[in-house]
Amino acid sequence: MEPTSTASINPVKAARWFLGALLAVNLYRAMTQSVTPGEAWNYDRFIGPSWTEALSRFDVNNHVLNTLLVRISTAGFHLTELSLRLPSLLSGVLYLWVVFRMARRWFGEGLAFLAVVGLLTLNPLVVDALSEARGYGMALAAWMWALELILESVQSFSLQKLNLAAICLGLSVAATLAFAAPAVALLVVFLAWSRGGGADGVPSGSVRARPPGRGLMCTVFLTAFVLLAIPINHLERKTLAVGATALRQTINELTALSLGTSLEGIAATARVALGLVAVAGVFASFRYWRRKDGALVALTGATLAFTLVLLLAAHRCLHTPFPQEGAIYLIPLTTLPVAALIFKRNNKTAQIAFLCVSAVLLARYVSEFPFGMYAAGRQFAGARTLAKTLRVKAAGGPARIAASLAVEPIINYYRARYGQANWQPVERQPLTGAYDFYVLTPADAALIQQRHLHVMYRDTGLTLAQ
Repeated sequence: MEPTSTASINPVKAARWFLGALLAVNLYRAMTQSVTPGEAWNYDRFIGPSWTEALSRFDVNNHVLNTLLVRISTAGFHLTELSLRLPSLLSGVLYLWVVFRMARRWFGEGLAFLAVVGLLTLNPLVVDALSEARGYGMALAAWMWALELILESVQSFSLQKLNLAAICLGLSVAATLAFAAPAVALLVVFLAWSRGGGADGVPSGSVRARPPGRGLMCTVFLTAFVLLAIPINHLERKTLAVGATALRQTINELTALSLGTSLEGIAATARVALGLVAVAGVFASFRYWRRKDGALVALTGATLAFTLVLLLAAHRCLHTPFPQEGAIYLIPLTTLPVAALIFKRNNKTAQIAFLCVSAVLLARYVSEFPFGMYAAGRQFAGARTLAKTLRVKAAGGPARIAASLAVEPIINYYRARYGQANWQPVERQPLTGAYDFYVLTPADAALIQQRHLHVMYRDTGLTLAQ
């Protein structure tokens, strides 16, 4: 699998410089961007309170592994946006590392290598996940390392690597429950792939060693259980209803966040493409089943199809919603089997077509690259500036603050961030009472005219008035 290289540049060095620059951008964003609603909600409900209070409730927005690590980082350092996002930043480093390793080992050091690295790292959804203080990037990094360790063990059997892979799968589920389906699917597919045949009946180039299936399943379960047991004990059924109502909605959202457009034609193309890749992945898995040199195709192709089956079955039988941002795992699960299959078959026309499509996608990703605010909080990009303005205007005196429902956790976060004990904690109450300051979204902006408030700060998403 040696794609054409270029004489004018060294793809490996280019990839290293690119990943280093991406890491620098991630660090800059983590330090400078306002907190997003999801980050603020998690801090306000599960990080800022005492351990007893935080563990007494649970909802699917609490990405447990991320929450635990953020509690450690914000306790060890002064609370800032950077300390809040430090665990995600470090997970982002691990993700960039594993992408580089995997792409180089399976796609050589030419244009295919560069294309795969770009497709797996430049997607705006992935870029956000690599530093935003949520569990998606952490789960993605852990899942990708599990795949990498499994593939390495396929090439040269190592029980230690398989145990580490199982731990990584458990950590990915603990980072966000949305990764339960791809974690289970990858483990089941690998165990099925490693079974069958014997010392005399195994095809040439296949794996002869058989991993301890029960041991690996127990390791995955125990890793996730240790981290999730106490929080999930307080799970309420209604909290599981958060998510997409159809797989179509999931794909539409991923497409819109990745390409910056909600055009139905593009979304329909993405849905058809996902279905075709899943079907092709099943056939390719049979073609390369139990072959070391086809492990990437077989494992990722079958895992994609099985993941979709699990999602559909859980929705039909258990009435669970489909993941939204958590379905970020579909990015590597579609990119890797397609690229691996095309460059394994040595069809020059198909390879050129893949590189051309990759170039178009990468150009779109670059045009949509999120240098500024995270997509999840774009409408609240000015929250930090507003909080600083509020701090000056309050001038250390008691401040009763009314806030629109969507911005309530953000104001509470900045109350802790800037040590403003004089601000009364913002609670979920109607905006009809008497307050010193009002933080309003456009939905509540009419209150400014009704109460003849004086505007002290305003942007497209937030208004501070008195």
